[in-house]
Amino acid sequence: MIVILPHEAIRKLSKNLGYEFQNLELLQVALTHSSWCAENEDAVSNERLEFLGDAVLGMAVARLIYDGYPTLSEGQLTQLRATVISSSSLSRLAENLGVGPSLRLGKGQVPIDKIMPPSILEDAMEAIIGAVYLDGGQDAAAKLILELLGEQIEENSKRNNEDFKSRLQSLAGQEYATTPEYEIESEGPAHAQRFFVKVSINNRVLGYGEGRSKKEAEQFAAGEALRILLDEEDDNKNGMMR
Repeated sequence: MIVILPHEAIRKLSKNLGYEFQNLELLQVALTHSSWCAENEDAVSNERLEFLGDAVLGMAVARLIYDGYPTLSEGQLTQLRATVISSSSLSRLAENLGVGPSLRLGKGQVPIDKIMPPSILEDAMEAIIGAVYLDGGQDAAAKLILELLGEQIEENSKRNNEDFKSRLQSLAGQEYATTPEYEIESEGPAHAQRFFVKVSINNRVLGYGEGRSKKEAEQFAAGEALRILLDEEDDNKNGMMR
């Protein structure tokens, strides 16, 4: 495979990543969308690297927060991990790193307005992590993930003690003039029950939660719903600024 990535875009991306690839072809694959492969017979898409990177990212973040926050409960750890590796979080990270200009896209995928679809950025970010894992090993990938997401992990960890239900109720009242609705189910014997909660606003399901108590499950569901609504607010604001 011949490396043909734009030199300036790659130089900037490598600098932003803080990682120097030994095998530059791995980075090229990580930045190659399937639409490019449809137009270039010998090209390899980033889909397999995306699969690998997703697993590496999930494990690395789980280990970081497990070791770094020993007082958080299982539900809080799950909430924190879900927030940090969410689709919106990864797409924003990729955008900040300058991944977009380095992507190889088919003609039909090149955005006319130069605004890269978040899903493509998210997939590329996961593929890059997979490429770093193959290029430098588990330690290199974990170090990169810590450098890229460490501040976000710390920031979101502080929110785990917040009352998500109250915040969601306040937001729902202000923005939608209604209150969240919670549907609760349980399973297991009385001494080891697990509760499953679904929360919706105006019949739109926004979050799911699971926990050893109703309160924990409701908090988890409310936290997920809050993340979705706040991400949508940020996307709308960014769209207006553009």
